Amino acid sequence: MKINTLLLLGLLFTSLLGSAQTPTPLAANGRLKVVGNQLTNEAGKAIQLRGMSSHGLQWFDQCYTQASVQALASNWGVDLFRAAMYVDEGGYLNNQSGLRAKINQIVDWTAQAGVYCIIDWHVLNPGNPNERLSYAIDFFRTMAQTHAGKKNVIYEICNEPNGVDWNTIKSYADQVIPVIRQYDPQAIILVGTPQWCQRPQDVLSNPLTGANAYNIMYTFHFYSASHFFQNDIKSVTNQLPLFCSEWGTSTYSGGGSLDFNNGQAWLDLMAGNNPSGQKISWSNWTFSDAGESSAGLNSGACNAQQWNNTSQSGTWVKDHILNPADDFGPPTPSVSIVSPANNTTVNIGTNLVINASVTNATATAVEFYNGSTFLGSDATSPYSWTVAGIPQGTYSFTAKALVSSGNLTSSVVTVTSAPTPNQPPTVSLTSPANNASFATPATIAIAATATDTDGSIAKVEFYNGSNKLGEDVTAPYTYSWTGMPAGTYTLTAKATDNLGVITTSAPVTILVYNPGSPDPTADLIGPACVYKNAVQVFEVNASKLANATSFSWWSTGSTKSITVVQPGKASIDFGPDFSGGQVCVGINYSASPWYMQYCKDIAVCAGTPPTTPTNQAPTVTLTSPVMNATFTAPATITLTASASDADGSIAKVEFFNGTTKIGEDVTSPYAYTWSSVGANTYALTAKATDNQGATTTSAVVTIQVNNPASTNQPPTVALTSPVMNATFTAPATINLAASASDPGGSVAKVEFFNGSNKVGESTASPYTVAWNSVSVGTYTLTAKATDNLGATATSTAITIQVNSATPPPANTSADLIGPECAAKNAVLVFDVNARHLPNATQFNWWCTGSTQSITPTQPGKATINFGPYFTGGNVCVGINYSAAPWYQSFCKNVTVCTSSSRIGFDDVADNVVFPNPTNDRFSFVAERAIQSMNVADEMGRERLKLGSAKAGQTITFGEQLSAGTYLLNIQYTAHERRTIKLLKVGR
Repeated sequence: MKINTLLLLGLLFTSLLGSAQTPTPLAANGRLKVVGNQLTNEAGKAIQLRGMSSHGLQWFDQCYTQASVQALASNWGVDLFRAAMYVDEGGYLNNQSGLRAKINQIVDWTAQAGVYCIIDWHVLNPGNPNERLSYAIDFFRTMAQTHAGKKNVIYEICNEPNGVDWNTIKSYADQVIPVIRQYDPQAIILVGTPQWCQRPQDVLSNPLTGANAYNIMYTFHFYSASHFFQNDIKSVTNQLPLFCSEWGTSTYSGGGSLDFNNGQAWLDLMAGNNPSGQKISWSNWTFSDAGESSAGLNSGACNAQQWNNTSQSGTWVKDHILNPADDFGPPTPSVSIVSPANNTTVNIGTNLVINASVTNATATAVEFYNGSTFLGSDATSPYSWTVAGIPQGTYSFTAKALVSSGNLTSSVVTVTSAPTPNQPPTVSLTSPANNASFATPATIAIAATATDTDGSIAKVEFYNGSNKLGEDVTAPYTYSWTGMPAGTYTLTAKATDNLGVITTSAPVTILVYNPGSPDPTADLIGPACVYKNAVQVFEVNASKLANATSFSWWSTGSTKSITVVQPGKASIDFGPDFSGGQVCVGINYSASPWYMQYCKDIAVCAGTPPTTPTNQAPTVTLTSPVMNATFTAPATITLTASASDADGSIAKVEFFNGTTKIGEDVTSPYAYTWSSVGANTYALTAKATDNQGATTTSAVVTIQVNNPASTNQPPTVALTSPVMNATFTAPATINLAASASDPGGSVAKVEFFNGSNKVGESTASPYTVAWNSVSVGTYTLTAKATDNLGATATSTAITIQVNSATPPPANTSADLIGPECAAKNAVLVFDVNARHLPNATQFNWWCTGSTQSITPTQPGKATINFGPYFTGGNVCVGINYSAAPWYQSFCKNVTVCTSSSRIGFDDVADNVVFPNPTNDRFSFVAERAIQSMNVADEMGRERLKLGSAKAGQTITFGEQLSAGTYLLNIQYTAHERRTIKLLKVGR
């Protein structure tokens, strides 16, 4: 069956417009596959996808919306978006359903934007993916079932495993991959590699094999200001299919300095500048406004929805996504069901029209299927098929386009046919009217109308607030309410239809008052009758006061006097001769109605006036403090009292010390806080006053406030060695010494600190610590003494300087002038000899030996940061000339200066491992809270698991280690790590 002509023309026009536009990455490439070691599109062309990764979805949800995904596709030009989902750290385990729903949204948004989506499983913590294996299997089963057949979905099953080897990761992958393949057999699956995805070479000896080991890629990660292992990656490009699912322009912490030069080197490698020419796809960390240097957006951009408010890193990365342009080859032919949308629900009996679109190909016909059951075909575009009167059930529709190059099949679209949802009833209260008033004893007729468009009304219930009054099951729906006391009431009606759906009416407020009391709804409020000599107050209803400017009061019936209390209120003394009459008020207004007059008829009340009973005095008891309680000066004392009045109410409770008032409270519970109370004996009482002025004083409570006991005096301490501004040569051994005493006790210990980081401690005089292997830097040292009662004192700070050994002087006659050796982390300058500068037009610098960075400062001069891993090598420069010799290169061999070599990777001054090196054991002082620690050998194999630590905690370890070099790996937070190199010189 074909749809109407106008709709046909509209769809055809839309199709023609769309065909003139550049196809999206998803439309251009279709289903991805791995051919050899290369990611290719559906047509088999080698491609590189470039895009952005989210930050943790649980932290930056506001950054990930349909609008932001569309902006990434339209403005940033991304080919893919990575949904980074942490498992621990407040992530998936804390909100499983919520994060599954968020990822499902992102998959749909990316599909609509025409880009690929990586569903990520972040096992950064706990590191070993097998610790969360059952959750991973359940998660990826659900994801694969939900997104089966979607061409834009890529699964990343194991992001940044650490502390485990490849065989452990492989065991995990062998259990998760079959779960995905069961439902989504053609999807690309990314598998992490050891050491935070930095060692894909470990896979070579034991790669994934078997029936499910196809369309598998292995991931690596880098941060350009920290990582320089390009050669390791180049060495495996001709042996493994690689995918860089996360990289940053910053240090590995996500913050710190940016290194665009090394970043460009990595991008060149991934663009195909590697031994096999493999194009490696990537996603950059992160599309967020996280306030760290790697974040692509400036702080506050997400809340403001400013998706192009890019940071320094974001601007650079965005430019490298857009340039060079994608090279996907000819667009991939495809067929898709454009409506209904996947997971649509329709009513039973609907004539469901399935519309299909063929792109980048000409089809002779399109066939429509429910599962494997053929429904029909259409030979003309736009292609459609109608399922008439669809029965209840769930359907899996696909479209198959018949084209000359081979048939194309669409993704599955799931449609559920279900009964029409029940519509709720409507209900409204028709009686009483809002703000109606009734005098007691009242009988109030409550009535409501109720209807149901797709059924019938089962009952209507009537409520006062949350209290049910009654119900009616037949129209007209009414209830007669009697016996309520004076008060204000809120009425509602609740209608229930034949299927149990409930609707509640808008509320109606009514007032019930005693007939002897003034009617609060009257224009002029006051009593209807008075006794002779009575004094009564009359007031204008508040609804009549707007714009009132003056009031004129009068009365008839021989009243005695009228006294105006306030605008709109007057007190009338009716005197002995009142015989009945009216009380009236005339009101002038500053706007329409300009003037109004209100009168109230007043009769003489029958009988004799009631007598006023004798007022009963209140009762009061001081409940706190108790008798003979003691306190320490300066004291804060809370006084509380209980008070009641048999024939009225309590106006106030006052608190006294003797005859001196301390304070008062006018509401129950009666309390007062008495502060800064000095040493003395006090007699406390509470005095209650009722609403008619009667008073009662409580029994006296005596308390004692004493002077405080003498306090412990802190110790004194002075740092005696080294002296202020002392200098040392790295690696230095610095003897720390302090003098300490305590006037009222003894010194328990003296601790020595560099800044806030503890170096060591001594518990006996003379107080000394030897601080070994101190690297280059400026240090601020203090000593902290603790006495036998826990009081502490800190010495005056001493500043010292540790310098590197001076390298041998440079040979100024050499072709390339610079030092003969360099310390690790040294930053040194190298110059081309001036005799080689004439006619020079361009200088290209390079070096070997794992240097960190090269910064040209002027033609023929460069500054080189030798970094922590420098092992010796050559510094070289290539020079282009505008005349002969046209090109020359010069190299200089640079060795490591042995006198300034250092113990570890960690070059900061607050090294908190001591002694290091050691021949026995190491002590480590946690300068702040640590999530996890371990000790690994130089091959990365874990030797000791040390667990977590609190700030200030000391951990002693290493006595069982053999002589050798080790790495202390410290994990502070999800994104902050540190490694300290350890040297064991004997046992």
